Amino acid sequence: MSEPIPAPSDDDKPLASRSTAIGAVAFFILAVPFMVLGLWLLDGKSRMDFRCEAGGPCTLTRSGWLTREEVAKLPLDSIQSVKLERSRSARRKSVPIFRPELVTTQGKFPLFAQWATDEREAIAAKEQVERFLASPNTDALEVTRDDRRSSLRVGGAFTGVGVALLIFTTWLAFRSRMHRRTERAASSA
Repeated sequence: MSEPIPAPSDDDKPLASRSTAIGAVAFFILAVPFMVLGLWLLDGKSRMDFRCEAGGPCTLTRSGWLTREEVAKLPLDSIQSVKLERSRSARRKSVPIFRPELVTTQGKFPLFAQWATDEREAIAAKEQVERFLASPNTDALEVTRDDRRSSLRVGGAFTGVGVALLIFTTWLAFRSRMHRRTERAASSA
């Protein structure tokens, strides 16, 4: 005959506090990549600002939702011209795309972070810079192109999921503490 199966002892019983704590750690580990990737996507440098004081110098900066960085500080005599780059969309081969670009002694600097499908917008930015370069001592110049909307949607979604997971992790940690107190009270009784 077969031997009877022994009844589980109190030490072998799964503890609710332990299971809940393991779940909290698992959800925390899941939340970390969502938070890191979400914040990284939110900080995609998709806003370009080109500012020139009357008489110079000019500063080109790019920024995301979280940080800003200076790309170049250019004296007026280093700016040689402004070109309008034309290309074809990688997704739709028949669609032309445009981007104004500064040609300087330090190299080429695009004024748009992303290519524009509207040629008029790119031409307007090019002409605005050319007008300033024709008479740099009259007024200041400010050309801004903001393409951060897509990074806000995607980065915001990832960050939102990460925050929701962290809230759930906090709730699980709280439940684990409540289970631990209940287990201690039951074992001492």
